[in-house]
Amino acid sequence: LGSNFTMDYLIAPGWKWIDGREAASLFKRLNLMPQNILLLSEGSLTGFLEATGKSSVDVEIRRHETCKIDKDEADYLGISIPQEAIARDVWLTQDKKKLVYAHSVFPLSGLDRHILKRISASIEPLARSLTLEGLQTFKDRLEICAVQCRKVNSEINLPPEAILWARHYRLLVKTPSDGKDIIASVTEIFSNEIAGSPPQITLV
Repeated sequence: LGSNFTMDYLIAPGWKWIDGREAASLFKRLNLMPQNILLLSEGSLTGFLEATGKSSVDVEIRRHETCKIDKDEADYLGISIPQEAIARDVWLTQDKKKLVYAHSVFPLSGLDRHILKRISASIEPLARSLTLEGLQTFKDRLEICAVQCRKVNSEINLPPEAILWARHYRLLVKTPSDGKDIIASVTEIFSNEIAGSPPQITLV
């Protein structure tokens, strides 16, 4: 909280960010599979939603601006500061239903102008925009948590204290051999309609 780049959410009582492997064993222990396979997936979120919902996914852009990256985000991405990045907040929607709120942070250093323009102007989901450019995308440093986000809850008609699943990962994008690889931080909060509601447990 309090940073240009941080989504306005609180970690749910008893929870903390846990890495993907720990989350997988937790889901298994609590019989939350296969419902939560979506949270652990390294594949295309848009592709998954389109395959399961059988209709296209659209994007509602809520924020798109350039800010200075903060130390926590820089440490997570493995980059130095000070430098600027694009902060982009969008809703992924399907049949006009809001399904996933996504917050991405793209450092500008070394970013190809053509790709930067594509990201800036795109009304496509981020990974799809990059894939359309013929670029390969990978995810790492996956973390899962349960969060409370008043803004998201209000937009999907839930009470302010409702708890939703969230995940955080780095998006790595391989550019042609003469270009610099792209790196981004992505945080996604999932509506309970597609991911269910997290259980009340104590991890801390």
